Amino acid sequence: MHRWLIALFLVGFAAAAPAPADESSGELQSEAGHDPKKSKETNYKLLIGEQDFRLPFKTRVVQSFVNGQTIHTLGKINEKPTRIDFNFHKGADKDADMPLHFSIRFDEGFFHSKFIYNTFLNGNWSEDEQRINNPFKADKDFDLRVRIVNETYHVFANRKDVGKFNIRQPLDGIDHVSIRGDLTKLRLFHYGGSHFPNPYSAIANLVPGKRLDISGVPTGEDYGSSAFSSQNSIQTFLSVRFNEGVIVRNAMANNMWGKEERDGELTMKKGEVFDLTIINEEFSLQIFVNGKRFSTFMHRGKPSDFKTLNVDGDVELHTVTINDAVGA
Repeated sequence: MHRWLIALFLVGFAAAAPAPADESSGELQSEAGHDPKKSKETNYKLLIGEQDFRLPFKTRVVQSFVNGQTIHTLGKINEKPTRIDFNFHKGADKDADMPLHFSIRFDEGFFHSKFIYNTFLNGNWSEDEQRINNPFKADKDFDLRVRIVNETYHVFANRKDVGKFNIRQPLDGIDHVSIRGDLTKLRLFHYGGSHFPNPYSAIANLVPGKRLDISGVPTGEDYGSSAFSSQNSIQTFLSVRFNEGVIVRNAMANNMWGKEERDGELTMKKGEVFDLTIINEEFSLQIFVNGKRFSTFMHRGKPSDFKTLNVDGDVELHTVTINDAVGA
């Protein structure tokens, strides 16, 4: 059986909790964009940090990007686009160096428009311009994620892996990011994350009113297993099984598994980025996958006993955060 696993445990074994992140590190923990006047269902579907950003967009990065981080932007492309530019800058001046320049050109190419990578240094463009087919479409979502890993920019467009580009200039000194061009809306700019070990364990105090947000990429079909707390109890267990096309939910008490819940469509795909949100309410967990409701899992233990997170199996984690859940 091939699967990877997410398990929320009762407190009981020592796990090193990552240092808490804040806005200066880019790992946004606030509920920006959430509106208490809207239904909790609407708020739950939002990615943390969603709001309406002014276009063209340019923001200062407090700290330089580091290996392991993912820069994520989400918007909507207009009906007749020509170009969208996504840039890293070293300085606020118009002629500042750009260690990364992605130019998405809908008006170039005979059969396919182009996605272009280049750099700008000391007033000159590099002659090494890399071009691939443009994965974005007019009047569709613009979900661009740039993951910094192993001296490359690993790019995902609308959750799909589109390629890796070598980092040509040092990351030190990057202090601005800009997005401009033919977008009708920009509703997310977020950066954070790290290199996560596999298996991954951490303290995760998911009390009622909190939400756990995880993003990553399933990388294969190898079997994954969970760990147990000293009390031999697992509050909630999610097993993503591509060979069966299901996400199994279950819980364990006194070394005994309960009844599996297997309904719901598996919308995650191997090799594509997923966003998983688990919200703790008084009587149940609300589970969302890629911004859509997946299932409700009724508590089989105390709702305040979620203390430790474990992720195991063939998955590459990008971000893991605990956030407030407005309306929970």
